[in-house]
Amino acid sequence: MFSEINYFYTSLKDWQKAMMFSFISYSIILFGLIVAITFILKDFKFLLVFGLSFVYMGAVIVLMIISIKIFKKRLIER
Repeated sequence: MFSEINYFYTSLKDWQKAMMFSFISYSIILFGLIVAITFILKDFKFLLVFGLSFVYMGAVIVLMIISIKIFKKRLIER
């Protein structure tokens, strides 16, 4: 299993690795927001967390797609 993960990681280009780590870090931030909201409200409100997650991850994915298009265009021109 580790060899498959290693093969996948080594087959990625540098900008793809950066995008992957950015997505993971943005997901960690979302987790922190969910934990903070749950502790502040002292209750887990599913609809609030779902709405926050939907909007946050939607924005992250849209911005990642824009970044991917920019990276591909700029890297091909060089």
